[in-house]
Amino acid sequence: MSDHIVMTKTTPKDVLLATLGGLFAPGLTIFLIVMLVLGVRAGMGTPDTAPMLDKAVRERIQPYGVSVAVDPNAPRVERSGEAVYTEVCAGCHGSGALGAPKFQEKGDWAKRNAQGYAMLLEHAIKGLNKMPARGGDPDLSDMEVARGIVHMANAAGASFEPVLKKEIEPSAADLARGKVVYADNCASCHDTGVTGAQKLSDAAAWAPLLKQGKESLYEAAIKGSFGGPAKGGNEKLSDADTRVAVDYMVAEVKAVAK
Repeated sequence: MSDHIVMTKTTPKDVLLATLGGLFAPGLTIFLIVMLVLGVRAGMGTPDTAPMLDKAVRERIQPYGVSVAVDPNAPRVERSGEAVYTEVCAGCHGSGALGAPKFQEKGDWAKRNAQGYAMLLEHAIKGLNKMPARGGDPDLSDMEVARGIVHMANAAGASFEPVLKKEIEPSAADLARGKVVYADNCASCHDTGVTGAQKLSDAAAWAPLLKQGKESLYEAAIKGSFGGPAKGGNEKLSDADTRVAVDYMVAEVKAVAK
C-alpha cells in the first residue's frame, strides 16, 4: 500500500499574507529604531527639568515669614529733623490729617509755636490728643523727636534749636581730663581728619553737629555715629570719660570759631 501526499493549492492570497508576515518583524524593528532616534534628537533641545522641579518644591515649602537678623551691636544712626519729618511725621502733618498742624502752614502753627519749644517737645514725646507718642515710632530718640519738632516749627516761622535740656558747662578739671582722653583715643582721627572725622581745627565742619546739642554728641560718641566707632574704638572707655572728651572737643571748636 502506498502513501499519497495531497498538496494544497497555493492561492495569491496565501502568498500575500506570507509576504506581509515576513516583513512585519523587520518593519517593526526599523520603526522602533526610527522612533528612538527621533526621541533622542528631540531630547537634546529640552532643558533638564530637575532644577525646575527642585525650585518649585522649594517655593512650595518655604515659610510664610522671613526672619531679618539685626546686629544689636551695630551703631545706631541718628536721623535729621527732615528725615524724621519725612519718615514719621509727614503722614499726618503733610496733609493735616487728624487735626495735625499742616507743614509750613503758619496759621496752623502760630498758637503752638507761641507755647514754646519745651511744651511742643513734651507733647511730641508723650503724645497729645490724637497724636501718638513719638509720632507713633517708639524707636525715635528724644533728640530725633526734638529735631523733627524743630524742623516743622521753624518751617512755620519759629526759630527753635533742638536741645533736650540746658547744657552744663564743664569744669576746668573736666576739660583737663577730656584733653587726656582725647589725646589717647580721639586725636589720631580728629587731629588729621582721617576716615572723614571732623578736624578739631575745622569749625565749619563742626557747626552742624554743635547745632544738634551736646547730648546728641554724647550719644553719638558713646554709641558710635557720624561715621566714627563707638567710644573712639576703645570699648573699655567709660561713658563718663567719653563725655568729657566730647566736652573738650566742643570747647576747642568753639575757641577756634571765635
